[in-house]
Amino acid sequence: MSFDWAPPAVGAAGPAGPVRAPATQPYRPDTVIDGWSAEGFEVRAAAVRGTAHRASGTPRQDEFAVATHAGSGAVIAVIADGVSNAELSHLGATMVCRTVVDYLLHAEAAVDWHDLLRCAGWSLVEYASRQFGDPDPQRAEKQLASTVVVALVRPAGPGSAVAQLVRVGDSAAWRLRTGTWEPVFPPLSGPEDELLPDGVSALPRVPAEVTPVEVELSAGDVLVLGTDGFGEPLGDGTGELGRLFSAGLATPPPMTRLAWMLDFTGGQWDDDRTVLAVWPASGEEPAGREEPANGEEPAGGEEPAGGESPDSLP
Repeated sequence: MSFDWAPPAVGAAGPAGPVRAPATQPYRPDTVIDGWSAEGFEVRAAAVRGTAHRASGTPRQDEFAVATHAGSGAVIAVIADGVSNAELSHLGATMVCRTVVDYLLHAEAAVDWHDLLRCAGWSLVEYASRQFGDPDPQRAEKQLASTVVVALVRPAGPGSAVAQLVRVGDSAAWRLRTGTWEPVFPPLSGPEDELLPDGVSALPRVPAEVTPVEVELSAGDVLVLGTDGFGEPLGDGTGELGRLFSAGLATPPPMTRLAWMLDFTGGQWDDDRTVLAVWPASGEEPAGREEPANGEEPAGGEEPAGGESPDSLP
């Protein structure tokens, strides 16, 4: 079966521009993809450098990280978008993602969401202090500022899950249900959403109050996290891009196909873009499983030792 690797066009596509190597060390690839299955979930993710940064040789400023918590079966999903006018924001986005994942993997009780974001922001201040000898948070903000969306997705029974999400900045999340893009977060409109002079809220600044948004997921739903390079052209999801991704994410696609879709061209959309998607498993029994006789539980069906609940908080 043939496959056309030319990126999909959304709107009026202009001529392809130059693609220059990112002028940065350590090396930062143009495109990254990931995907795997965990008990109860399927995950796919991709981050693609936009045409503007390809033409200028600017490194990709988007980043993502995704992991599974062995004790609870929860999926930890993080995306970050380095602020354009912060010179090293690509490094800031990477540090934020890694810090968040590390924090949640080692959390032992209910998550303190404000502390989570505070630690992610402080990782930027510590890096700036080591690199520049300046512990001033304003220096970290000027060099490393990054948005972030964090999702902690817990299994909640066969074919269902519950996600808690927080964010700083204009990256976003949606529940994709039967072709409809349902925004998880309210629109950014108040003064509290504009923490930086250019109107973009970003770490290392953290809102005074952090309250997670909770989203229920059923079989067939998809939790989608996306930076503004995806969210702005997506709009309300009823246009070309929304239809493309609604069809493409109806089931977990091959990782390379997600990256291909995300490399869309056309119109004014030239920013880096990241999509991270989580599907609850269908909840169907694995093929070939034998039914227990006389209502008895099959071997291996005992409760976990120590009374640990498989969906306890990490």
